[in-house]
Amino acid sequence: MYEYLNKLNKEKSTMKTIFKITALTAIMLLMLGNVSAQKYKFGHLDSQGLLVSLPETATAKKTLEAEKKKIETRLLAMQTESQEKYKLYMENEQLAAASPEKWSALEKRDKEAEIQSLQQRMQTFQASAEQELAKKQSELYEPILKKVDDAIKAVAAEGKFTYLFDVNAVLYFSPTQSIDVTSLVKKKLGITE
Repeated sequence: MYEYLNKLNKEKSTMKTIFKITALTAIMLLMLGNVSAQKYKFGHLDSQGLLVSLPETATAKKTLEAEKKKIETRLLAMQTESQEKYKLYMENEQLAAASPEKWSALEKRDKEAEIQSLQQRMQTFQASAEQELAKKQSELYEPILKKVDDAIKAVAAEGKFTYLFDVNAVLYFSPTQSIDVTSLVKKKLGITE
């Protein structure tokens, strides 16, 4: 689970870096290019704030949390079972060799194989669970992200903006030389403030 979340955070960081580089390149090209009589119109918005304010995002988050909870519950049950089997194994190892409860070599190998098999199942389950969570997250968030993207593009077209920047991915922007379009996009999405 934690590996999956770390991977998502790394991917998010990489995407932010790519966006920053792209935005800076676009600005540099704009400044170096032929700046004729054409007027440029810049806007900015808070995409994370938009996403958080959508009811669909809250629903998707709850659904994902429920799926995650089911997986964690199953993993916990498997870990408990593994710990119990290991505890029994160790208790049996502590018995005297002549004890009638002491497992034979065949029983001991069988118990060891059970423990190893359970450990392998846990690893396989966890890997599969991470893949399923990623797939579920994509299924849940893809339509939301498309909806936000479509609204942003519509506001940009209607307002005749040359560029719209996300305040979360730009190193610097001048709020006096850029128009905050977050409220326009919220309106387009049907979000009342």
